[in-house]
Amino acid sequence: MRGLVALLLLVACQGAAAEALLERFSHTAWSVNEGAPADVWTLSRSQRGYLWLGTGLGLYRFDGVRFDRYPLREGQRLRSTNINALIELPNGDVWIGLYAGGTVRLRDGIASAHGEAQGMPPGRVLRFAQTGDGTLWAASTGGLARYVDGRWQTVGADWAYPAAAAYYVFVDRRGTLWVAAPDTVWFLPAGERRFRRSGALVSRHAVLAEDPQGRVWVSDALLGTRPLGAVPEQPRLAGPGAAPVVQAKQLLFAGDGSLWLTDVRGGVLRLPAPQRIASGQALAAADLPERFTRQQGLPADVAVPLVEDAEGQVWVGTNYGISSFRQRRLREVPELALKPHHGFTIMAHGDGVLATNWDQPLYLAPPAPPQLRPRRAPVRAGTAAPDGALWEVDSEGIWRSGPDGRCRIELGVAPRVLALAPDAGGGAWLAVDEAGIFHADCAGARRERSVERGSALPTAIATSADGSVWFGYDDELLHLAGGRVSRYTAADGLLVGRATTIAPARQGGVYMAGEAGFARFDGQRFGLVSAAQDEAFAHITGIIELPDGELWLNGGRGLLRVAAADVDALFAGPQARRNYRLLDWRDGLPGVAQQAQLTPTALRDRAGRIWVATNRGVAWIDPADVPRNERPPPVEIQSLRAGDRLLTPQAGMRLPEGTRTLAIRFTALTLAVSDRARFRYRLDGIDGDWQEAGHRREAVYANLGPGRYRFRVIAANADGVWNAEGATLTFEIAPRFWQSPVFQVIAVLAVLALAWGLYLLRARAIATQVRLRLEERHRERERISRELHDTLLQGFQGLILSFHAATQRIQDLELRQWIERAIERAEAAMIEGRERMRELRHLPELGSALEDALALAGAALVAEGCAFRVSVSGDRRRLSPLLCDELLLIVREALSNAARHARAGSIEVALIFEDQGLRLRISDDGIGIAAPVLARGYREGHYGLQTMRERARRLGGTLAIGAGPAGGTQVEISLPAALVFAKGGGWWSTLWRRRRRS
Repeated sequence: MRGLVALLLLVACQGAAAEALLERFSHTAWSVNEGAPADVWTLSRSQRGYLWLGTGLGLYRFDGVRFDRYPLREGQRLRSTNINALIELPNGDVWIGLYAGGTVRLRDGIASAHGEAQGMPPGRVLRFAQTGDGTLWAASTGGLARYVDGRWQTVGADWAYPAAAAYYVFVDRRGTLWVAAPDTVWFLPAGERRFRRSGALVSRHAVLAEDPQGRVWVSDALLGTRPLGAVPEQPRLAGPGAAPVVQAKQLLFAGDGSLWLTDVRGGVLRLPAPQRIASGQALAAADLPERFTRQQGLPADVAVPLVEDAEGQVWVGTNYGISSFRQRRLREVPELALKPHHGFTIMAHGDGVLATNWDQPLYLAPPAPPQLRPRRAPVRAGTAAPDGALWEVDSEGIWRSGPDGRCRIELGVAPRVLALAPDAGGGAWLAVDEAGIFHADCAGARRERSVERGSALPTAIATSADGSVWFGYDDELLHLAGGRVSRYTAADGLLVGRATTIAPARQGGVYMAGEAGFARFDGQRFGLVSAAQDEAFAHITGIIELPDGELWLNGGRGLLRVAAADVDALFAGPQARRNYRLLDWRDGLPGVAQQAQLTPTALRDRAGRIWVATNRGVAWIDPADVPRNERPPPVEIQSLRAGDRLLTPQAGMRLPEGTRTLAIRFTALTLAVSDRARFRYRLDGIDGDWQEAGHRREAVYANLGPGRYRFRVIAANADGVWNAEGATLTFEIAPRFWQSPVFQVIAVLAVLALAWGLYLLRARAIATQVRLRLEERHRERERISRELHDTLLQGFQGLILSFHAATQRIQDLELRQWIERAIERAEAAMIEGRERMRELRHLPELGSALEDALALAGAALVAEGCAFRVSVSGDRRRLSPLLCDELLLIVREALSNAARHARAGSIEVALIFEDQGLRLRISDDGIGIAAPVLARGYREGHYGLQTMRERARRLGGTLAIGAGPAGGTQVEISLPAALVFAKGGGWWSTLWRRRRRS
C-alpha cells in the first residue's frame, strides 16, 4: 500500500513538472517598485552592453543593477518623452521615434529633433532598421522614410512602395529589408531600388522576425503567427467555429533557436522548437505550452518589446517594469522537493545516484526517469564506499549494503553519529557522540583513542586512497597515517572554524572547509580563504575536485565553480584576485548547501554529473553544460558627485575649487547576473594599492586637496574574468586662492621675509648689546686715560722737571750725563704713555687704519728673522671703531703665540672684506699646536686660547684654530657684517658692490 501511494505521488509530480511554465528558466523582475521605469515600449541592446529602454517617460539605460535616465547635457531636452521606437547605430548615435511623431538623434548628450520640416512623414514612429549600406529606415503611420545626407525622405512610387503607412521594418541576414504595410508585406533585396510584394496578407500593426532557418515569420490579427510560405496566403474565414489566432506584439528568435512572443492577450509565450512548424502554418494555442504572465511574476501582463543580450538572457518590457529570463544550468529533482523537513541524502550508485528525502529513495540517472527503490526506514545520512558499498544511518542503526549482502554495524552504544567516512577496506570511520571515534565493519568495531581530543569529537572525516584518515575539529586537523598522528592547528594557518567537510586532494594534501572559511593543505603549509575575505567560501559542506583540478564547492551562498588555473590564486593571500563562478537560484539551484550533515553534500557520478543536496532539494549539473563567459566586461565610469553637484565624467575635467569630498559611480556592463560583478579601484596619489570594492559600484573619498588625480577601476564578470584595462578618469580639483601655487609662493616668501627680518632684528639686538658693552668699555678707557693723564702722567711730568732742575746742580759730569740719559728715557716713556692714552680714547675707524695697526702690532711682537706680512682682499669698508681694539687684542695674542711658542719663520695676517662680514686670518709655518691641546681647547696653565675664544664670542663672531694648509697653525676670526661694519649704505650698497665686481 505504501509503495502504491509513493508511485501515485511520483506520477503526480511528473505530471506537474510537465505542465510547469518556462521551468528551465529563472525569472528576475524589476518593477516600478524596484526603480524600473513604467510603460516600456521598446528595448535595444547597446554596443557597450547597456540595455536601452524607450518608455513613455523618456529614454533610460540599464546596466543590470541600476536604471539611469539618458544623460542630456545642460540646456538639452527631448521634444517628447513618449518613445515608441529605438535603435543604436554603429557610430554610437541613438535614434528614438516618438509617439507624437518625428524622430530625435542623440549624440554625446545633444538632442537633434527631426520632424516634418526635416522630411519626416507625419504620424507615430513605430520601428527603425538599418540596411547594409548604412541607410536608416523608419516605419511610421504616415509612411516609410529613409535618412540620407542629413535629411529624411519619404519612400513612395519612386521606390515602388505604394502604401501610405508602414508598421514594421526589419533587415534579415541576407540584407533584405522587410516592411509590414497595412495590408501586405513588402521586401527590398539588398542593392535594389524597387520593393517587391510578398504573398503575405496582413492587418495593421503586423510584426516580423527571422528564424534560424532563414524563414521570415509574421504575426498579425488576420492570420496569426506563422512562417511565410511560397504560396500566396488566402483570407481567413471568420466564423463562430474558427479558432482564435495567436497574435504577437513582438517576435524574438533566441540564440537557442526558440521563439518568444509577447501575446496581445497578455504575458509571454515560448515555442521551444519553431522549426517543427511548417511554412505557411499558423500557430495554435496548443503549440505554445509555455506561458508566463503576471500570475507567475511578470511585472504586468501588458508586455511588448523583446530582446536577447550577449549572454543569452531574454528581456521583456512591460508597462510596469521589465523581466529577464535566464536558462537554468542545474536540474532540480522535483520528486524530492515535496518534503524537505528532514533533509536530503545523495549516494553514488551505479551510473547515477541514490537520493532520498527521508520518505522514499529514488535512483536517478538522467535522462532516464527516476526509479523508486524499496523503503526500509527513514535515512538520515548515507554515502558510497570506494568499493561501491552503501553506508547508511537510519532510524534503526548503521548499515552497510554491498555485493556480499547487508549487515548492521554494532558499536555497543547508542549510535548518535556525528561523522561517517568509508574506506577502501570494507570498513568505515565513525565519530559517535559521547562514545568516541571508531573503525567499524560487519565484524565489529574498534575504538581509536589516538585521534580523540578529550570530549571533543570530529565533525568531518575523510579517507585517502593511501589508507590514511583525516579528522576535522574546530580549527584543528588530525592525520592518521601508518599509526602515526600528525596535528595541525590555527597556529599553522588553519582558521576555518567548525569543520564541515574534508576532501583529499588529487595531487596530495587535503581540502578542509568550515563555517568560517576554506583551506588547502599541500603537505607543507595551509592556504586559507576566510569568510571575512569572501563569504562565498563559508559553510561549504561539499567538495569535488575534477580530474583536471577544477573545484566545485557546495556552500552557504550557492555552488562555486573554480577553474583549475584559478585554484592556486584562491590561497594567495588577502589581496588575491579570486576568480570563480557562483551558481545560485537563478541557475536552478534549490536553496543553499545543506548544513550539519554527516556526509558530504556534493558528489560526482560515473557520467561526470555533479549532484548537490541543499536545504530545499536535490539538483544536478553537467559541468560541460556551464559555458564560461570569457568576455571581459566593459567598465564605465558613470558619474561624479562633488559635494552637492552631479557631474558627467569627461577626460581632464576640472572640479570646482574647494572640492573636498568626491563620490565616483562606476559599473560593469554585463547584464547576465550583473550583481555578481566584482570591482577594484584606486585613486593614484591617495590609494597605495587596489581597493577591493566587492560588488559595490561606488568609491567615496574625503579630505581631498587641490591637484591632479587619476581614478582607475577594473571589474570581473560572474565567471571571474577580469577586464584588467578597465576605465580611467583624470580630473583636477581647482585650488582656492590660498591653495594656489602663487599664494603658496607668496606665503613662503613672506615667511622667509619674516624669518630674515627676525634674523636682522636679532643681529641688530646682538650688535646693539656688543656696541653698548664696547661703548661702556670705551668710556671706561677714557676715564682711565683722563685719570692717568691727570695723576700719573702729571706726576711723572713733575718728577721729570724736578730731575731736570736737580741735574743742573750736579757738578760731576759723568753722573750728570747718566742722569740726563735716564731723564731722556723717562721722557720717552712718558711720550709712549701719552700715545697709549691717545689710543685708549681714539680707535682706528677705517680698514686702512686697522691694517696699519696690525702691521705695527706685528713689528712690535714678531722677533727678528721672522717674515711678517699683512694682506687685504675684498672691498674695504669702514669698520665699527668699537670692534677694532678687540680685534687687535685677539691678533696680538695670536702673534705672540706664533712668535714665542711656534718658532715660526713666516707669519701672515690676512684681512678679508666680504659682503657677509669680515674674516681675519693669522697663518704661520711654525711647529703648530699639539693635537691634545687642540682637542682640549687650551694648554694647561695657559689661557691665551680661551681668552681669544671668549673675545670673539663676545663680539658675536666665531674663532677657529687648526692646522694650516701648509703646516703650522691657522687662526681665523669671522664676524657678521651687521656687527663689524659701520652703518651706512644698506642692502643696495651691497648690490652695487656686487654689480661693480661683476
